[in-house]
Amino acid sequence: MLESPHIPVLPNEVISLLQLSKNPNPQWFLDGTAGEGGHSKLILKTFPNAQLILIDRDAVMLERAKKEIQNEIGSLERVHSFQMNFSEVDGDLLSEVGCPGLDGALVDLGVSLFHFLHSGRGFTFKNEEPLDMRLEPQVGQKTAADVVNYSSVLHLKKVFWEYGEERWALKIANNIVQSRHKKKFETNTDLVKLVESSIPRKFWPKESHPATRIFQALRIEVNEELLHAEKGIRTLSNSLAIGGVLTCISFHSLEDRIVKWTFRDLKTTDHFEILTKKPILPSDTEIKENRASRSAKLRGLMKIEPIKESRWEK
Repeated sequence: MLESPHIPVLPNEVISLLQLSKNPNPQWFLDGTAGEGGHSKLILKTFPNAQLILIDRDAVMLERAKKEIQNEIGSLERVHSFQMNFSEVDGDLLSEVGCPGLDGALVDLGVSLFHFLHSGRGFTFKNEEPLDMRLEPQVGQKTAADVVNYSSVLHLKKVFWEYGEERWALKIANNIVQSRHKKKFETNTDLVKLVESSIPRKFWPKESHPATRIFQALRIEVNEELLHAEKGIRTLSNSLAIGGVLTCISFHSLEDRIVKWTFRDLKTTDHFEILTKKPILPSDTEIKENRASRSAKLRGLMKIEPIKESRWEK
């Protein structure tokens, strides 16, 4: 099966933010969502003397990223890889590899194109696949089928409305509960058919499939993506060296809202400076070359020396 070539989103913009690190000779970077390794390769090329901590919760993606780095950089000598969620990075892990503090870190909150096209876990509508949607299938947490088959109407409505901003959330939830009495949902196709029949044709979106918001909501619920996003931003920001930069790429309003407000909250501690008053967006040229970038938003944060209180101030 031929796979679509991976193109990292906002590559130049990410590197430009990371180059704002105050360390004149930056030594340590972290890619918290390795994906296909696109951003990792750019970091290693841009900072040829630096070490990279490579993180991904999906063992398949971590191996794919390492293979890409090996093929293009020629070696994994400067790479320290760990299968885990970026929200789990802590001082013990940094100490394990000898990192005193990160000069730069990146979190790309998007789901890799590989998951949609080739994982076989039901993220997409194109082929019939098990309704799974787990980014860490070996961990054994609930699947999307579990959520659909065993959640109450009110919980399903909450998931679809809060994580998918789906206006037909209640009707779809009701129809799911009625339908599963006859037959449990097993595949992505089962769910697609129900969503299509629940939304009147005249209200189908013009530029996306009518089940897109429902699938997004289930994926977020299954993988607790928003919870890990906020926790991970706070954890990684505290792992920065003074002058270190944290960059975050989000792909929908829920993610961007969390990044924005978490950055603002961190700024109130006087230990951080927000580098992007407004999110950095892809250029028209990038969107034409890489349609996956069209909804991307990039924000940056720097760890600074805390403001010292004057001895005359109380």
